[in-house]
Amino acid sequence: MPLTTSDRVPETVTDPMLWRMAVRVAADHQPDPHHPGRCANLRCVHESYPCPPLRDAQRAQQVATRPHRFTPGRARVTAVAQRFVGWFRPTRPVPAPPAPVPLPRRQPMAALRLAA
Repeated sequence: MPLTTSDRVPETVTDPMLWRMAVRVAADHQPDPHHPGRCANLRCVHESYPCPPLRDAQRAQQVATRPHRFTPGRARVTAVAQRFVGWFRPTRPVPAPPAPVPLPRRQPMAALRLAA
């Protein structure tokens, strides 16, 4: 069976089976030409368009596709960020940290052996 245009999987698809299933479900659940607000599929009688199976198929297509890559390069800081400089300064003065207490000097091991 030859591949048709709808069966060719784009390069961004990471899960081809899920993507193909979603394409087929989306093709089966089109709006009714006589009632545009309704789904034409017989399984969706009295369902408004887009029906739940079509919404699920659209979500499956999104999940089966690799997310868009960000543009490489460095992020730029805009001038808007400059107006918030110093915004998180404390309202009360911060007390100075206490001065470090000097620890008693330890005796070398040789001095301890002589004392014993």
